Amino acid sequence: MNKGTRNLLLVGGAIVAAAVAGGYAARTIAPKPQPARDSSDARRPIIQIVRQQAGLPSLADTIATLCPSIAAIAPAGAPAPVTTGFAVSADGWVVAATAALPKGDKEVYFGSAAAVAVTDLRSDPVSGLSIIKTDATGLTAVRLADQAFPRVGDFGFAVGNPAGTGCSAQAAMVASDFLTDGGAPAAYIRLQPMGADLPTGAPVLSGAGQVIGVVASSGPADSAIPADVVADIADELLRSSLSPTTQFGFRAEDFDSTLAGRLSDGRSSGTAVALVQPKTSAARVGLQAGDIIVAVNGSPVASASELGRALDGAGKSASIDIARGDQRLTLTIARVPGS
Repeated sequence: MNKGTRNLLLVGGAIVAAAVAGGYAARTIAPKPQPARDSSDARRPIIQIVRQQAGLPSLADTIATLCPSIAAIAPAGAPAPVTTGFAVSADGWVVAATAALPKGDKEVYFGSAAAVAVTDLRSDPVSGLSIIKTDATGLTAVRLADQAFPRVGDFGFAVGNPAGTGCSAQAAMVASDFLTDGGAPAAYIRLQPMGADLPTGAPVLSGAGQVIGVVASSGPADSAIPADVVADIADELLRSSLSPTTQFGFRAEDFDSTLAGRLSDGRSSGTAVALVQPKTSAARVGLQAGDIIVAVNGSPVASASELGRALDGAGKSASIDIARGDQRLTLTIARVPGS
């Protein structure tokens, strides 16, 4: 073998040895592949996601729609209105708080319209609410909510027409009610305003623009009469036919499922006192909102209509059996003088 061939073989061997050594080193030094993890065990990096907060919903369109039906009531010829009301019919009937109505001739402003005259007034002495007939036509009635008794925590807003030239609005929440607060003569909802006092007679509306209560003088400050009671009162006044219970100084309503569990001892139906007129026999003997009337002069009654018929046929006084929680009481109430 000549010298050149030997050198060529030596170089080739060195290259082969280097390749073998490199492969071995790669297998021993390189990290070993890890077994695949179950996807349920995989840990994701911590990423904080901040969602964009939507702005508070605007009630501007709802208030703009309602405003032409919100009444500002003033003495005839007076420079400024004194109380608030709202239309409950297209032909000009308005619900208002009796105590706040001005004496003598009255006129009403709707939205920014010109003054219209008042031609009739009818009042309910128990609730302190009235309806007044105006010359206005083509009004949109503000709808009274057909719903269960408002719940603590429900939000709403009151609408007024303070100067007769446009509407104001004030947010309010149902902070408590007559049962939460304890024994009371009125089935009210207490409102927690976020500003000045709510105007007497103002409707308190849900976000859908339906009345859930009316600010009146029959309960404590910042309280409202629930819409279902207001609806019955307005209907009776429109028909000029007050419930016979008003002759005895109170009002009663068939309670709904929301109140049933809070008022009764397992009863699923019945009629409960909603409002008691101050300074009447019913008030003096201690009749309270939430009392369930089960009998009149010993005859069972199961609804407000049955109660009305029983009292309509009673004399100057009546004996009523009531359930108040786990108590059973018998009270004697007298007719309101002049009724």
